[in-house]
Amino acid sequence: MTTKFKLLGIAALVLVAVTAGYAGSLLNTIEPAPVEAAKPRATTAVRIAVINLEEASRQSKWFGALKIDWENAQDDIKRQNEKMKADYSTMRDEYQRARLRGDDPDDLLSKVAEIKAMEEAQKAAMEVQKGYLQALLNQYQKDVLKKVMDELVKFVQLEGYDIVLQDYTLETEEVGFFTGGVYSQTLMSKPVLHAPGLKANTNAYVTDITQAIIDRIK
Repeated sequence: MTTKFKLLGIAALVLVAVTAGYAGSLLNTIEPAPVEAAKPRATTAVRIAVINLEEASRQSKWFGALKIDWENAQDDIKRQNEKMKADYSTMRDEYQRARLRGDDPDDLLSKVAEIKAMEEAQKAAMEVQKGYLQALLNQYQKDVLKKVMDELVKFVQLEGYDIVLQDYTLETEEVGFFTGGVYSQTLMSKPVLHAPGLKANTNAYVTDITQAIIDRIK
């Protein structure tokens, strides 16, 4: 073999060696993609509790007390409206009598203006009362439900339940007490009321995957 071919062979071997070494170092720097491990299955039976949250709330001592306050507030509003209506009726009667007597036109105009003012006051009062009663009801709903939920969580943890499902019925006399408020509607629409360790993802039986899905799709 000539010297020229020997040199070419050596160069080829060096090139192969260098390439192989570079490829090996490159492979060493590439870390394998992490493999998502499945959450281990629970080894014991799950304990599930069911509760009619609205019925429990209505039977609570807090509901009875606040229901009385709620009814008193409505009675106060009713008395205010009855007084405004009585004053308005009295003013209209006075105007009619004055008109029949032929009183001074300026006095009649003054009474007409007062009647109009009373009509506007009644309309404004009704709007204020409506907002007040709704805000009061929302607060009463929240007060009762929060206390019931606090007791529910304590009981579930004490008895070792893993999840609480909600039962629901509308067969009640005070059907409107727990409707309308944001807090009560949010709570009443939840099929799962409580699952210990759910938010921390430590419950072997129940997993909240809301954030995981959000992280994947956002």
